[in-house]
Amino acid sequence: MIETMGKEILGIVGGMGPLASAEFVKTIYEHSLAEKEQESPRVILCSDPTFPDRTEALCSGSSDALLAQLNKVLCHLYQQGASKVVICCVTIHAILPKLPQRLRAPIISLLDVIFDHIEHLPGKHLLVSSTGTRELRLFENHPRWGRAQHKIIMPEADDQSYIHKRLIYPMKVKRDIQEQIPLLESLLKKYDADSFIAGCTEIHMLTKYMSDHSVLRGRCRFIDPLTILAKKLAQKL
Repeated sequence: MIETMGKEILGIVGGMGPLASAEFVKTIYEHSLAEKEQESPRVILCSDPTFPDRTEALCSGSSDALLAQLNKVLCHLYQQGASKVVICCVTIHAILPKLPQRLRAPIISLLDVIFDHIEHLPGKHLLVSSTGTRELRLFENHPRWGRAQHKIIMPEADDQSYIHKRLIYPMKVKRDIQEQIPLLESLLKKYDADSFIAGCTEIHMLTKYMSDHSVLRGRCRFIDPLTILAKKLAQKL
């Protein structure tokens, strides 16, 4: 996991969408910049927006092109010296078991990061994810689901569609992040949740916006695997 990184190179599979993965790189350096920039983490971002839509490809059973492209990007990152890799898309984690072991082993699973974190938290947490992640049952199929399921609230079907179409996808086209906050707050209130789980990397832009604006801090608590990884990387420098 990230604890072994040290001064090695972290590879990032990005572009799904481009703004979210670029924001993740920014988050890493916001938490890690030292007095000497030469002591900062070494990161390679491969931002490839040409990946097919993960929800459409995986839910239709057409994952071959997606898998081939992921193979290609991972090989590129390893050739460039990456020793660990973060894939900035939760839904695509569904095809990780189909990867050769040599490509799969260095990947830091965002699902593992979420489950690692949530096991130590009290309360109930609303899953905010793509419809693909829900239909593929990525959380329910995780080995630690049994220990954490009583803490995770799954939105009802209509709300899941709302999250996918009204909350997540508009952020891919640089819609004003502020517009999304009331949508999220209304869902948290409806489900009486203590926080939300950023089960889609697009939501990282929303959690960053909330963290960067003092007036919004505390209004919505969250579990964001990309922020958690950025902080862990900073602690290991």
